[in-house]
Amino acid sequence: MLFFHRRVHRNVYIKHIMRRYYCHNIDKMSKIRNIGILAHIDAGKTTTTERMLFYSGLIHSMGEVHDGNTVTDYMDQERNRGITITSAAVTLPWKKHNINLVDTPGHIDFTMQVEQTLNILDGVVIVLDSSAGVEAQTLTVWRQTDRYMIPRIVYANKMDRSDASLPLCINLLKSKFNITPLQLQIPVRESNGRLIGLIDVLKKDILTWHGDNGQKVICTPIEDNTKQWEALCKVREILIGDLADMDETIANIVLNSDNINCIDYDTLLSAIRRACISQKGVPLLCGSSYKNIGVQTLMDGIINYLPSPNDCITLDPFKFFGTSMSARAFKIVHEKQKGPITFLRIYTGSLEKGQKLYNASQSKTENINRVMIAYADDYKEVNNIESGNIVAVTGLKNTVCGDLLSSSNNAVKSALTKLSKSKKMTQEESIEMLGVEMNIPDPVFFCSIEPPSQAYQLALDNALNQLHREDPSLRIQYDEETGQTILAGMGELHLEIIGERIKTEFKIDVDLSRPQISYKEGLVSEAKESHRLDLKIDTELIWEGCSTTHSVYVVMSILKHETNKKMLSLDQSPDNASNTAAIYLNRLNIITSSAKAALAHGPKLGCPVINVRFVLHWLEVGKGTSDTVLSSAVNQCVQKLLKSANTILLEPIMNVEVVTDDDHSSAVLSDFGRRRGSIQDISTRSNYRVINALVPLADLLGYSKDLRTFTSGTASFSMEFHSYQEVSTKDEGEAIKNITGFYPS
Repeated sequence: MLFFHRRVHRNVYIKHIMRRYYCHNIDKMSKIRNIGILAHIDAGKTTTTERMLFYSGLIHSMGEVHDGNTVTDYMDQERNRGITITSAAVTLPWKKHNINLVDTPGHIDFTMQVEQTLNILDGVVIVLDSSAGVEAQTLTVWRQTDRYMIPRIVYANKMDRSDASLPLCINLLKSKFNITPLQLQIPVRESNGRLIGLIDVLKKDILTWHGDNGQKVICTPIEDNTKQWEALCKVREILIGDLADMDETIANIVLNSDNINCIDYDTLLSAIRRACISQKGVPLLCGSSYKNIGVQTLMDGIINYLPSPNDCITLDPFKFFGTSMSARAFKIVHEKQKGPITFLRIYTGSLEKGQKLYNASQSKTENINRVMIAYADDYKEVNNIESGNIVAVTGLKNTVCGDLLSSSNNAVKSALTKLSKSKKMTQEESIEMLGVEMNIPDPVFFCSIEPPSQAYQLALDNALNQLHREDPSLRIQYDEETGQTILAGMGELHLEIIGERIKTEFKIDVDLSRPQISYKEGLVSEAKESHRLDLKIDTELIWEGCSTTHSVYVVMSILKHETNKKMLSLDQSPDNASNTAAIYLNRLNIITSSAKAALAHGPKLGCPVINVRFVLHWLEVGKGTSDTVLSSAVNQCVQKLLKSANTILLEPIMNVEVVTDDDHSSAVLSDFGRRRGSIQDISTRSNYRVINALVPLADLLGYSKDLRTFTSGTASFSMEFHSYQEVSTKDEGEAIKNITGFYPS
């Protein structure tokens, strides 16, 4: 009886301690914001980040992109070109909160850096150029944030420009994304059009910025019966009407009140926060980062409207880890002094210096050395860090981007079991929910890379392996026929930057060939084939005449890819279900990887085959058959399938957006016609024409120079990958010449 009372007392004590831990942890996490800054190139992301660092007190002077001295663009290539190439992580304090901020690239060639970052963010700020509104890369990053279900706020930058238009931004946000922008500020201009401040729609104040760098913000109440008051009332009325449609609290107040303008600031702020986190509405702020107007209110907006780790529904599966540490790797950089530095987002538990970690994605255990808070390319070492934060660690040699890490294998098993029971799902579905696969886009350019001599080949291989760990969109393969190392990437600039980094960081004077288009092959029809492989292998033992027999019989089908269908599925028909259900998981993994490898060279021109899937109908593996023989049998079966199904040649098609004046719009349209372009849309943006077209990448080589020539330098363009499409019979000869160097006979 005494033992029973002691055990009850002990359990109550443990529950009390756990409750105190969770309450303390939840309170701490409510002060954290893990956010990214996303935008089209040149919208002002890095300039905005630099101001945020300055106003938070982390730096004492502001750098400028055009001067090449910003904190987050710290690579030589970034400072020389004035663009962001890698994601830079910065932790900054603001009003008793910690903002873990990631500045991401805006150029389409480096979209993989954005993809890696989104996997671990709780909220994002999407920056618009208010003179252009929604641009090509804005569409891309918006789709990416949609896929990860991330709440966002929009910051309309460059409001100081004479052609800036907040109504343009609002209309484009509505038409392009079918969302409800919640306008929270109104720009205030002098009679000559100069931006002097912003009207705060919630507080009913005019905000003006003073001091050498806009450090001081003065709030002045708006007088009644003025033009500014009328503009405020109009925008506020629209805001409250929109909120009433998406928030029950505001709807009840509107229904039971005669004067909606009497709704207080705190009530509106809470409603906007709920709408933002539930993604029913998107808060819209504005300003001019370069002119030091609106950045502090943007930082307030990040705290007021974007979620803390406690508010993120997408993080619910990780709560099953309890107090055990769980984290995801999202970025890796290599430094000469520190070695590989891995950036982690910690979901639960705490991380300590020298801790042993279990990599659930690779089933390996690794030790971390140092734990650091990241400050662009500078780091502050700490002894431990708690959940909800972003941290940089050293010592992880095998971890790659996207890997799930925990304190132990048992912690992972326990979390999976609890998740499976709670969500009533299979173990496989639980693993998929915790370990979200990263979406790596197909490369569209490739080139060969050669070291200055054979003595540098090993150093080059090591350099490429390091760069691939940092950037999974960089593909590296060895061509056995030519003996060359082939690089494949997202664009000409992507490959050019890789070459420059190898020369400057690794001191290898490499030679890159001219970038070439990455063609693919696609399926013409579906096919089903069987294949038997019998091998008798002699073994060199002490006695003679000893041999082993390896045999595999496999039946597979190849089909066109379908959304939400796995690459390899099992035949569940009554005749075959008992056979396929008995296949070991290890063998299924071998079959899947072998089938993927077989798709690297299609039967038509040796290009990779895409958009296909397989069905495994039957498998017989003889006793003692090695995995190598199984892999070979599957590879040979896939080759038979490809020959039976036949393939067609596919080329990359790009979505191109050109902004030009009326005088040159006809020249742009006729030029697209010569480049096999298909016009998708023509719209007006301020005094310019915006032309969107789908154009084969093969016809866009050198387009930047050509566009400048025939528009006298007045036009600008951007492009992003759209899809792979079949090459017409008429154009196939030119495509074959691009691939092989010869026209078909």
